[in-house]
Amino acid sequence: MNVFICTAFILTQPKLKKVKHQNYCYMLLSLHNVYNSENRILNLKIKAFAKAKIAKRIFDLYKQKDKVLIEGSIDIKKILLLSNHAKKYSAYIRIDQINNIYI
Repeated sequence: MNVFICTAFILTQPKLKKVKHQNYCYMLLSLHNVYNSENRILNLKIKAFAKAKIAKRIFDLYKQKDKVLIEGSIDIKKILLLSNHAKKYSAYIRIDQINNIYI
């Protein structure tokens, strides 16, 4: 299990779904201060989700355009496209803790 800590900007209003008595919250984030191998700042948009009590807390407390500090894990999946034999990567963050950043 990897631990992923980052600062992010919430791009979409968090959405709450209830599936089989379990709360799920998902949203789109823009990660801050992410650099590539050439030391250039990247503008990464990534999907994030949470479940259970954290999902309800995110839905109640946070809204679009908030800056947050996220602790969780990142999952990157490689998808092979059969039409042109290309590889595509899909990444998302599973949120364990979230805190507001006051600037």
